[in-house]
Amino acid sequence: MRNKQKTGLVCLAVVVLTLGACAPSNEEAAPTMDATLIYTQAAQTVAAQFTQTSSALTAAAPAWTNTPAPTPTISITVTPFATLSISTAATGTNQPFTLTTPTISLLPLQGTPTGALCNNSAYIRDVGTPDGTILKPNQQFAKGWLIQNTGTCNWLVGYRLVRVGGNTEFGGNTYAIHYPSDVVLAGEIVEISLNLVTPRVPGMYEARYQMYTNLDVPFGTGMTVAIEVRK
Repeated sequence: MRNKQKTGLVCLAVVVLTLGACAPSNEEAAPTMDATLIYTQAAQTVAAQFTQTSSALTAAAPAWTNTPAPTPTISITVTPFATLSISTAATGTNQPFTLTTPTISLLPLQGTPTGALCNNSAYIRDVGTPDGTILKPNQQFAKGWLIQNTGTCNWLVGYRLVRVGGNTEFGGNTYAIHYPSDVVLAGEIVEISLNLVTPRVPGMYEARYQMYTNLDVPFGTGMTVAIEVRK
């Protein structure tokens, strides 16, 4: 008896549950929102706001005109050794500056010394064979001069007589100061003599001589030998 009651209760419960599942619901199911649609609508809203803001800024901004910048001009007023005024369109200010007059110093001219020279000489007279003498070919002869040291310096060792011109050397020896005992003092008169030889060929011959210092500097008066050679 009890088993039959239990079976009846189970069947009743199943019937109740089945009817409850099949009965219509009073509440409507909430619709499901598409996520892609939500993102699209949000993007459209942001784009619309950005467009409105850009339009507002464009309307408020002043119109831009591409006007070239003015070229600066320079005006210069030249006044010799005075103030120059320079103005530029860029700054609109004047900046004067002053030219200074150049200073030129002229050195005094160096005049020719009028006093006595350190090395100098003066011819006094010939000694030995006079100029214009006729001699034989290859003949020895002596020729000399009296010369005064008119300079302020002594003629020291190394001073000598050098041939500086003419058409022959005449051979023979030359004059030179070799020893301190032969030094010629300032103001002293000395005889300068040469032992010469005439050329072998007849003709007119001449030689010119001058004194040189021990530093190879010529000075003083010149001395001449002039002869004729005949057979």
